[in-house]
Amino acid sequence: MNVKNVILTMALLVASLIVIVDYIYLQHMTRNKFVELQVLIDDKNNLNADWGRLQIEHSYYVNNSKIELQAKTQLGMKLPEKEHILSIKR
Repeated sequence: MNVKNVILTMALLVASLIVIVDYIYLQHMTRNKFVELQVLIDDKNNLNADWGRLQIEHSYYVNNSKIELQAKTQLGMKLPEKEHILSIKR
């Protein structure tokens, strides 16, 4: 009977060690995944900030006064004079 108790005790000890090592491994993996999640959340926030800046920049470049100024200065364009405008009536 004594040998059976020793074997049972050893088996329980080995099983306990396996459970403890598995628990520690899972805790380590959970922390790693949490760190990865935080990095992805930071990336998402940075991308959202970049998107907002790009939208502001886009609205600046499509502003009619900006386009008109560039047409006048860079392309030398101007509004037509009254005698060059034709009106078509029905």
